[in-house]
Amino acid sequence: MRYFIAFFLGCIAITTQAQNIRYSYVARPDSVLNILVSQRQGLYKQWAQDQQERNAFFGGQSKKDLRNIITTLEQILNKDNEILTELNRMKQAEVTELRRKNSDVSKRVNSYLDESGALMEENKQLRSQADRNRKRVEALENQSNYPFQIAICLLIASWVLFFLLRRKKSTAEPQRNSDLR
Repeated sequence: MRYFIAFFLGCIAITTQAQNIRYSYVARPDSVLNILVSQRQGLYKQWAQDQQERNAFFGGQSKKDLRNIITTLEQILNKDNEILTELNRMKQAEVTELRRKNSDVSKRVNSYLDESGALMEENKQLRSQADRNRKRVEALENQSNYPFQIAICLLIASWVLFFLLRRKKSTAEPQRNSDLR
């Protein structure tokens, strides 16, 4: 039941928002269109009253009644033309406003694209700089390892020399002992 109520409230909110967007000019009571429509409604009421008039000798409509009806219908037609003119003016105003907004949006899009291009270029430069820095760090690490490697090589060489000399000494001692005997 809660889901149904939430769905119903959502539908109402969407419909009222859509109506507000679509008929935004009707919501203003002082708009020219509303004034013209109310004037037309007054003329329509007058036409309806003229239709009810029966001033002829035998209870029918007289020439004067028919002329009043025709005059009221002409006024209604003129009012309809004014309403259509106002609607066209409003439509043109909306089209102009939409074009202006579209122009603003396209300007924003172009500026965002320019910024994006600049950022991409900057990103590319930063990546290449990071790669160069990484290579320099590796080279520095390799250079800092050279003294350690040299020290290890010297240590190994000294051990090898030490053992070689010791072996030579140990092989030379038995010969001395045999020479002495």
